[in-house]
Amino acid sequence: MFKLLAFWGLFATALSLTDDLDLGINDEAGYERQLREQGFSDDDISIFLQEHRAAIQETLDEAESGETVKWNEANGYKECDRFKTKRYGFKGSKKDCTGCLKPYSYAQICAKFECPPYVNPGIYACGFEARRMLSANWAVTSIDTDDLENGYRNAFWRLFKYVNKANDQGVRLASSVYIVSKWSLGGFLGKVESGQMAFYIPSAFQADPPAPTDSQVSVENWDDVVTYDRVFGGDRPDNLKALTKAYRLLKRSLRQEDIEPDTSTVMTFEYVKPGCGSQRSEVAVVGA
Repeated sequence: MFKLLAFWGLFATALSLTDDLDLGINDEAGYERQLREQGFSDDDISIFLQEHRAAIQETLDEAESGETVKWNEANGYKECDRFKTKRYGFKGSKKDCTGCLKPYSYAQICAKFECPPYVNPGIYACGFEARRMLSANWAVTSIDTDDLENGYRNAFWRLFKYVNKANDQGVRLASSVYIVSKWSLGGFLGKVESGQMAFYIPSAFQADPPAPTDSQVSVENWDDVVTYDRVFGGDRPDNLKALTKAYRLLKRSLRQEDIEPDTSTVMTFEYVKPGCGSQRSEVAVVGA
């Protein structure tokens, strides 16, 4: 209990930042303001805003089409019977984009954008998805856990700039990326000892990744690793509550399968695109 409280007490601040960043989730004016504060050129800002508008329209078109994905497909795994509750998709109007609990499916994301390579390690169970993340190059930067609010925000912008031309090749690597945050815990109380944020480098640049121009960003090759993932959204107004519950249910699901993960590391995966129903967030632990 002490370990869980120590971790979430600090991590609550990081989670709340996903709403404060205004990175084009729904607020174009806020997105533009942030881009200008980060020193992007008018030409680059124009491109980013065009993509923002197109993404919102695409999401609204998908909602209007009436096409739906079942919860099991959206989650990527079958829910355990004892965890099932009554759930809803849209609450309120589609244009309000509030309270959309169903996550964007991983298959939908990977059909449009390049995902980190992975295979199923042969573990199929309810309540979580097992993935063997294959060795790949990632752009990585540290999160200042002594000043978490600014540390989280600054880490994001360093990687965002790297993906958008702040590299020795001056190229834009991708228009949309999956955000991975990795938190290392230690000590009796599970104190957060360090945090990292990472973006997957697309396959076109894997063999020769561009070098970052920011000394606080590095390119690292991550070895194969097995992760156990549980999704918790969706566009969630109760992000912290949902994450805490997902983490608890993930651990219960693993115990049911007699799986003992490495408890020194907790990861979150986030995919955010403008519009209701276009987000996906996961909490994950690493195989021992």
